[in-house]
Amino acid sequence: MNVELILILLLVFVILIFGVQCILQLGLKIDAGYVLGFSIFFDAIGYFYKQYIPVNSLILLVGAPLLLVGIALLQKPAILRDMFSNGGLWLWVLFFGYCVVSFAWASRNSSGLSKELLLITRAVIPGLYTYIVYKRYGKLSWTVVALFGLAYASTHLIFGQYNPEYPGRLTLPGDNPIFNARISLMAATVAIWGRNIPWLIRLATLAAALTSAFATQSRGPVASFVAANLLILAYFLYKKYKNGEFNKLKRYTAVLAGAVLLTAAAAGLYSDQLGQWVGSSRFTVLFSQSQLKGDDNFLGRMDLQIKAFEVFQDHPFFGSGLGGNTPPVQDEFPHNVIIEMASELGIAGLFMWIIAYLFSLWSARIHPVLMVLLIQSLGCALLSGDFGYNYEYMLIAFVSLVFVPARRKGEAGRIEEGALSYYRV
Repeated sequence: MNVELILILLLVFVILIFGVQCILQLGLKIDAGYVLGFSIFFDAIGYFYKQYIPVNSLILLVGAPLLLVGIALLQKPAILRDMFSNGGLWLWVLFFGYCVVSFAWASRNSSGLSKELLLITRAVIPGLYTYIVYKRYGKLSWTVVALFGLAYASTHLIFGQYNPEYPGRLTLPGDNPIFNARISLMAATVAIWGRNIPWLIRLATLAAALTSAFATQSRGPVASFVAANLLILAYFLYKKYKNGEFNKLKRYTAVLAGAVLLTAAAAGLYSDQLGQWVGSSRFTVLFSQSQLKGDDNFLGRMDLQIKAFEVFQDHPFFGSGLGGNTPPVQDEFPHNVIIEMASELGIAGLFMWIIAYLFSLWSARIHPVLMVLLIQSLGCALLSGDFGYNYEYMLIAFVSLVFVPARRKGEAGRIEEGALSYYRV
């Protein structure tokens, strides 16, 4: 470690201490959006971190927000009691506890422990950090989260490369194009559903995120993004219909009709170019069943999932133990997190996971941005997922739980600047 790096680290430490003193003395409110945005889009920061500091970047992910979390707990220790009374958190504790118990019958060379630690580091700890900061200050701005997403998508577009390992797919060095697409599309979802985001930031984030995602030519994340957004849109439109609120949407009819007409006109005008682009990209299989059935990637994953299902049939109740059906025990993971958990944790583990996930989804039921993120990130894990590396749904699941005690205790005055109201689309 050279002298310049030591001086930089000392400077950062001094700035942090100064910031903490300002927060304590001035009584400033910390926006939980900074913690959430930092956690979701951390890999943009991690990319630059790894260029200069030869230490695992996850240390920064866990350590950087720790001062803010510590301040929140010192100012309001009752947050810990609040956490222990949250039934959703206990459901996830039960699930992770069962994962640990499953090591008892897992293969000796299983990597289950590293998978669980990765999930805890990338999802559980950041999710709890966001939970604690929000509970103390009652503020979560989706504008801040969108800005982090814009920074990530821009980093991917500027510093991404096309390499022989992933031909024609823009990838950040050392990353995977599917991962880059997953994270960029989370930024797009925040830009679409986040409340009170200035239109300039909203449109810039959406444009950069979609450009970034499509540049990876990753089919699964795009399909999950479209399906999740349409599903939640249909859900909230149905709720509005039941509540007789469609009359309030009439003012948007002309705008919507104009947008549809402009889109149709643009598609017709550039139909040849669009056809050539789709035909030469990896997205072609999404529009052709015959090409999908002949796609080597699709066929390979189907074979892996069939093998995983056979393991589940051999160990239906308790599974083969966490890590028992993924590398290094097997050559490859099944690319479907549900099938993977079924084969490794059995019916017992899968049941615990489903209950905990549905509880988190229920907790987010009046916040569309969280619901879409939960379903979208799970969709990615179902199409090309791994228990440890597909951590995004778990992070959002823990963040969603922050609203359970608030509703039960009647704390209606909390400020959640970015979540879309149940009564607005």
